[in-house]
Formats: sequence, C-alpha cells, structure tokens
Amino acid sequence: MLVDAGLIQRRSLEEALRVQQQRGGKLVQILISLGFIDPPEFVRFLAQQPGVASLDLSNYEVPQELIALVPKEFALQHEVFPIDRLGKLLTLGMVCPLDSKTIGELEAVSGLRVKPLLCSAEDVRRAINRYYPSEKLSTMPDAIPREVKLEGLETSLKLGNLVSLVRGIESLPTLPETVNRIREAMTSQECSMEDVANIITNDPPIAAKVLSIANSAAYGFAQRINTVRLAASLLGLRELYSIVLTASIIDRSERGSKRFDYHRFWGHSMAIAAACKVVAQASGNARLTSVPTAGLLHDIGIMALLEVAPELYAKLDPALSGEALIAAEEELIGMSHAEAGYELAARWGLPPDIAEAIRFHHHPEYANDAKIVVTIVSLGDVLFDLVESGEAVSEDLFEPYTEELTLLGLTPSDGAALLQACIEQRIADARNGRVW
Repeated sequence: MLVDAGLIQRRSLEEALRVQQQRGGKLVQILISLGFIDPPEFVRFLAQQPGVASLDLSNYEVPQELIALVPKEFALQHEVFPIDRLGKLLTLGMVCPLDSKTIGELEAVSGLRVKPLLCSAEDVRRAINRYYPSEKLSTMPDAIPREVKLEGLETSLKLGNLVSLVRGIESLPTLPETVNRIREAMTSQECSMEDVANIITNDPPIAAKVLSIANSAAYGFAQRINTVRLAASLLGLRELYSIVLTASIIDRSERGSKRFDYHRFWGHSMAIAAACKVVAQASGNARLTSVPTAGLLHDIGIMALLEVAPELYAKLDPALSGEALIAAEEELIGMSHAEAGYELAARWGLPPDIAEAIRFHHHPEYANDAKIVVTIVSLGDVLFDLVESGEAVSEDLFEPYTEELTLLGLTPSDGAALLQACIEQRIADARNGRVW
C-alpha cells in the first residue's frame, strides 16, 4: 500500500523485509527506523485509508471488565488498548491500525473479532497506565494539544521501534582483518592467548560480543567477566574463533566507507581506552580492571544505531562529537548512541559498570553504582577531544571538569598533566603504527 501510494520505493520495502526476516519486528516501524518513511507521512497515510477511524481516548471512559480481554504485556508490546465490546466485536485502540498480525493474534487469544481504531501513542500509554494495575508508565498531562499528540505519536514510532531493534541485535559488523588474524592464530604455535585477546580488543564490536557470551548463563562463571583477556582465557581459542566467524562481516562496498568510517571509529575507541588507562593510573584506580574495556566500548551505540538505522545515520555530519552529536542523533533518529549502547549492553549482559559507562560517559553526574568508572571514561573522552583540538596544554581547559576531577582526587593542574601524557602517548603510538 505504501509503495502504491508512492511513499516508499520497492527496493526500500525489500530492504525492510530483509531486516524484518533477520530480527523480527513490525514492518512499518522498520521502514521508519531505516529512514525510508517519516512518521508524519505514515500518520497522514493512516488517516486517509478507507475504513480507518480514529478516536481521542483522553476523555473516554472504558468499562473495567474490558481490561481482562487484553493482557497488559500484549498491550504494552503492541501499543493497543481495549475500548469497547459489542457481542463478539471488540473495538481496539491502536497506534498502527493496519497491523493485521497483531489483530490476528488478539482475535486468536480472545475469540473475538477486532475492530481497530487509530489512537495516539500518548492516549494508549496513558490509558494503560490508568486502567492496568501495578507497574506504572510515565504519566502525561490530561489535556494535550492535537499537534503535541501527533508529535508524540511520531516519537513513539521512532523510539519504541529503535529500542526493540537494538535489543534484537545479535552481532555487529567486524573487520575482515579480525577474522583473518584469529584464523592465523588457530594455526600458529607461537601465538599465545594474550595475543588473541589483543586481536579481539582491537575490534570493539567483537570485544563486546565476547564479553557478552562469557557473562551468559550458558557458561555460569561465578564472577562477572569484565576484561577481554579473562574472557578469552575462560572461553578458549576455538570458541573465540566461532564467535568471530558468526559475527556479520562488513561489506565495504555497501556498509563500510560509503556509510561509516569504521577504521576511524576503531581508532577513536582504542584512543579512549588508552586515555582511560592514563586517568585510572593517575587517580589511583588502576585496580579497576573494567576501565579500559569501558573506554573501548563507550561508543558501541554508534555501531548499534548504524546497524538498525543506516540510512538515517548516514545523514549525520561525521565531524559532530559530544553533545552536538547526541542532539543530532536524538533529533534525526530519536535515540542517542549512549542510550542505544546501553540497551545493547543490557541485552548482551555486559557487566553493569561497563553498561553504565556506555550510557553516561557524556553525563557522569547521572551515574549511580559505577560513578568512578563512568567518570574516568568521561574524562578519557574529554582528553581525546582536547588532543584532537590541538589546543595548547593549560589548566584552564579543565575548569569545566572540576567536579569530575575532584571526584577522582585530581585538580585542573593534574588534568593538564594528563593531557600532556596523552599527547605523548599519541606520538608514541603513531611511531608504532597505532593511530588515534
């Protein structure tokens, strides 16, 4: 229907169907997350369809006996809410009333025929919050202007689907070099497990996957595994090679240089890990073994967003960083790389301190249980940006970060010394062929 209406191309539909086959999810939401159709266009399209009526739920009273017909989990997952029943006909408020699969599932469970009505996402969420017991969702004001409701519906379509897609990621693209080097290690008698761990550490997506598997219930290790080296030792070479092989490999002609500079991302990740080591050592926190790994994986959410919304992410200015990048991601895609990384880390079962560092490295003040680790990663990120800027080393550069420095027992003067150490580290790495 969308193709016939000229809102999407046939090839876009085929790409979305391919993604749906791999990860599941609702087709229209996948089309939106991939950037093939805008939420406003889809909302207008729905409103124009024959037989699609709409209802404002905000002032509508729903009989309590209807609530039992739709389980809360089903209502939350599919953004639906029971409105009325007449005999065997159930009227259902839906964010996407053309979702025939959801309608079919509910008809099978309830034994009723479902009549869908278009409702805003805020109305549905507020109704679920009002009528279902126990866990509450975020509340909304009673009176919301129509234009705000429309905007909220668009945001819900973006954010809800993005979270679902990110949580469904099983692996992220890795470099062909990683596969080749691990393969060589399998046949080399001189390659140690430490060498293998170093190879994996050089590829953040694979490092994240190895940590995820090492921390999974299938292995049941008594302690949390927070370093790649320990994970590699526990899993063994054959298991590591299997993990690398099953990860999706970058197709540079389609997903590499045209859409994303993977090697630049790799260099940035390695540089932050190195800067974090410098900060940890200077602040007396070298014992926190998760710090380098947290630095390595702090931007893994960028890879997650690129995986689920490649067309949209390609529109972002590659020169953006920090808060400017966060703002651009939220405006264009509906989710920042920090939140996407956290969702992925939680889904993959990464250690909590690493997950928290991924989520709050731009806002360490929000960290809870892993405040030291998060602050170190945040300062590592700051140091990288200052090294890249080429500004002269000065204590004044660290005045905005006094709170973070104080938490680590450091001063702006110490910050200047850390910056100088990172500059020297960058020069030394360049001599050894490692590029920041």
